[in-house]
Amino acid sequence: MTIDTLRVSASALRGRAIGLWERVLRLSRRTPRRLRLCESLPLGERRFVAVVEFEAARFLVGGTPSSVVLLSRLADAGGRAEDGVGDASEAASAIAAAALAKKRRGETC
Repeated sequence: MTIDTLRVSASALRGRAIGLWERVLRLSRRTPRRLRLCESLPLGERRFVAVVEFEAARFLVGGTPSSVVLLSRLADAGGRAEDGVGDASEAASAIAAAALAKKRRGETC
């Protein structure tokens, strides 16, 4: 074999190895998650309040064993509320209203 033949063979082998490595990397990459649980606060008796993020929007949700309820839309991940809806005082009001309704029904917190 001549040196030129060896160079061509090494170059072809290197190209195949790089192509194979690129395919392995492409297959191993995870797609970014669009839905994410930011925080969760258990309230006892299998009840919780959580901040959930979907893409750039953030939501305050409450959950019981039988349902999940949207309490408020919060400021997006960039830090601004859309249309002025969903600031912290609204979220606090929604939680307080839910707690008051439970108390009226005789449920404990």
